[in-house]
Parts: sequence; structure tokens; C-alpha cells
Amino acid sequence: MTRILCFLASLLLLASCAEQYNIAGNSSVNSFDGRMLYLQVASGNDMNRIDSCEVVHGKFSFMGMVDSIVMAEIYMDNESLMPLVIENGNLSIRVDNLGQHVSGGPLNDRLYHFLRQKERLDNEYMELSYQEMRMMMEGMHPAAIAAILRPRAEALSEEIEALETKFIKDNYNNVLGPGVFMLICNQYRYPIMTDQIRAIMKKAPAKFKNHPYVKRYISTAELNMQRLQNVTP
Repeated sequence: MTRILCFLASLLLLASCAEQYNIAGNSSVNSFDGRMLYLQVASGNDMNRIDSCEVVHGKFSFMGMVDSIVMAEIYMDNESLMPLVIENGNLSIRVDNLGQHVSGGPLNDRLYHFLRQKERLDNEYMELSYQEMRMMMEGMHPAAIAAILRPRAEALSEEIEALETKFIKDNYNNVLGPGVFMLICNQYRYPIMTDQIRAIMKKAPAKFKNHPYVKRYISTAELNMQRLQNVTP
């Protein structure tokens, strides 16, 4: 009897250490119907698929268990559609032609507040390219265009970088810090050290530095920078 009670207690303990997720999604994008979506979490430098579902009449869902709160991404084929945090409880996803949004859980709320801020700045930065094309079609000289647009482009670039850096620093000790760090670093063809990455790492706590992805990225990036210095004449 004692052994049975101990066994049941162990099961309850294991269950309490896991995170159960129930993700319900709605999409108004017609091209999504009939497509497969994949829920993936980072493991080292790879993304591991932990769940999948088909979009049927604009609806999709994921359900399962993870060992702890984790940063994840939803993929369609090999293309990442959106990041999210798998937190204990129910999550709701909305996808439309204007973008994506996840609600449910404080970390997702914090993540998507940041993503909306970043999207606004990214769109403003992209608008400068359209403005440049219009100016060229109107016959303006490239030097004149650069003199008008470059200051705003540089200011926006600095604002975006500052927003990203502050968000990571504010979330050093939860999954959002390493998760957004990974999203930023994925824009590079291979791991490199930049002024932004150095600023992020300068006062980072041990928990952040020892995250598997962060630790591997920094190690590889520093090695790559040494190689570049060795081949520079």
C-alpha cells in the first residue's frame, strides 16, 4: 500500500512540473485552409516539432504537455509564421491579413506588445524605401534623396535596436529574453558579434549567458570573428 501511495505521489509531482497547453486558433486567410501547421520549440540550434494540426474552415488547435514554460514558433512548411510562449493554460491565436496575435498568459501579452511596437517601427523604416523610389521616379538626384532620407533611416534603425535590446534586458530571467535574442540573431547568415549583441551580453546574468542557444551562438560568433580578423589584411 505504501509503495502504491509513493508511486501515485511521484506521478502527481511529475505532472505538477509539466506545463499543459491548449491553443485554439482562428484564421481569416483563405490560403491557410487545408494547410498543415507545426508547433516547434528550440533545442540547441535546431527547432523540434512537438505538435501539428490542419487548418479546417479557418480553425486550428494544438494540445499537449511540455516540461516547462517555453518559447515556441508556429511553422507552415519551413516558414515561421509567428512566435509564442507556451504557458500553462489556454491560449488564443488570431491570424488575418494584417498580422498575427496571441492572447493568454502574461508572457504572451508582453511579447506581443513588444512585437506591435517593433512592427510599427519596421513599417516606418520600410516606407522610406517606397519614398526613395517615388523620389527617384520624380527625377531627384540620388545624393539629394540620401540627404533627405538617411537621417530618418539612421534614427529609426537606432530606435529599433534600442527597443530590441531593452526588451531582452528586461527579460533576461525568463524565456522571452533568450527567445527574442534568437529571433534577432536568426537574421544573420551565420553567428557574428555586433555592437548590439555585445551590449546585450555586457551585463547579462549567468542564467541568460548559460541558455543553450545563447551560449552556443556567442561561442560560435566569437570564433567566427577571430577567423575574420585572421584573414583581414
